[in-house]
Amino acid sequence: MQFIPELMRFENGSIVDTPQKMRERREEILRIFQNNAYGDMPSPVPVSGEIVEETNRCCSGNAVYYKIIIHCQFENSVFSFPVQLTVPIKEGKKPLIVAVNFSDQLPHEYIPVEEIIDNGFALAVVYYNDITNDSSDFSDKIAAFIPRTSSGHDAGKISMWAWSVSRALDYFLTRNDISEDRIAVIGHSRLGKTALWCAANDTRVRYVCSNNSGCMGAAYSRTWREGAESVSRIYGTFPYWFCENMKQYAENKAPMPFDQHMLIGAIAPRYVLVNSAGKDDWADPASEQNSCVGASPAWQVYGKKGYAGKEETYEIDAGDLNGDIGYYKRFGVHFLGRKDWLNFMSFIKNHY
Repeated sequence: MQFIPELMRFENGSIVDTPQKMRERREEILRIFQNNAYGDMPSPVPVSGEIVEETNRCCSGNAVYYKIIIHCQFENSVFSFPVQLTVPIKEGKKPLIVAVNFSDQLPHEYIPVEEIIDNGFALAVVYYNDITNDSSDFSDKIAAFIPRTSSGHDAGKISMWAWSVSRALDYFLTRNDISEDRIAVIGHSRLGKTALWCAANDTRVRYVCSNNSGCMGAAYSRTWREGAESVSRIYGTFPYWFCENMKQYAENKAPMPFDQHMLIGAIAPRYVLVNSAGKDDWADPASEQNSCVGASPAWQVYGKKGYAGKEETYEIDAGDLNGDIGYYKRFGVHFLGRKDWLNFMSFIKNHY
């Protein structure tokens, strides 16, 4: 195994051994990832929400459905994108799960809406192509509002998608039916990478689930296994997800000043669940689990448990949801399914 950068050591070599130092290290880690991987996270802007559709004939009458347009006020113009919000009909503020998704259709094969509602959660869906297209076109939607420079670390598409989730939260947290201290974000595959990057940057996200996020998501890059996606392959195929500086590591990851345990560690002391699939070699389940182990010291410095599972590779349909970092490997392929959602909802409830 190649040398893996130390999570609990500053770039100047000093040790991270207190909560205050971990908070400072988090800021350093975010800068490292912005400069070398995902690119800059765009700055927040003023946000408002406009309800354009509403019905209480949702989930057998157990929820209210809203279609909402989020308006983001830039200096000279407004960028707007739709979100869908479904809220259980019951008293009090509800925990909210924001799913950044590959479709704007509800119901959708990745999102069991009624089961989520029956578990007491409000659900918001952000469709990633409503933010910016999954392509090298940087003149599209939000990308058109973000100047391109020669810095080498302009925002890639993952940063733009993550930014949009935070702007949606700006609106959701103004509502009197959403619990501000029980906000969760989930994403699958490239959007699992997005969910982790969003949570690392936005401390209002208390729980995050990375589902089959693999390379440049939850999986170590340096413990690559045969059949898994590599840094070379992901950057060669999807360079626009990242910043231009990422190119220097595509064929030589050894000098990378980061690995993915650092991304997970930047979310401490909040709660992270990493879901893997037994037949998803492309997402490298064993490296996803190892990254959870490697991130654990970031929680321990806060006096928390961190990862509570075993270090040996889990077999199918096994894992541990009790730690501050949860991990589970289910049977099946690269997919976001009912089992993944049930695990995430159980994980959240374990840590209320």
